[in-house]
Amino acid sequence: MRRLSGGALAACAYGVCASPAYAHTEFASLGVFWSGALHFLFSFERPALVVAFAIWAATQKQRVDAVVVCAIGLGAFVAALATRSDVADSHSASMVAIVALLLLGGASIRRLQFGVRQIMIAAVSCGLIAGAIGAAGETIKDRAINASALSLVAAAAAAYALMASSFVARWRRPASV
Repeated sequence: MRRLSGGALAACAYGVCASPAYAHTEFASLGVFWSGALHFLFSFERPALVVAFAIWAATQKQRVDAVVVCAIGLGAFVAALATRSDVADSHSASMVAIVALLLLGGASIRRLQFGVRQIMIAAVSCGLIAGAIGAAGETIKDRAINASALSLVAAAAAAYALMASSFVARWRRPASV
């Protein structure tokens, strides 16, 4: 058991301290809008975080779906525009998303319920993590278009996850006898 916890600690330390990785394919030939949209979709851990958060938010007693989608989209836009593209694809940004996924999984397992304010703070944080990929582009106009595409895709992922989880929740309810 100690070996396992020591290995997990070493893996976390490596993930936090590792050098930046530039593993994503450039989609620049498609234009700045599609580049931003596809960059979000090909980062894997960030779309997973947005979807997992939306599913968890759908399990709350008080639903605020529209506000969750807006908060995630706005957070993603702000973070994408504020993050420099030359340092955006770092292991540490991905590690934050993975840690957030683990915490979200724990909250789901424990069926934790939060108030609207805490849900909104968590939604904005989720959007900021999703947008931490960073916008690419030479001009501020290109960066804004790129960040807009990224935030639209992040908001769409949240909206579809909220809709899907609502359908599944109704489907899984036991019929009254």
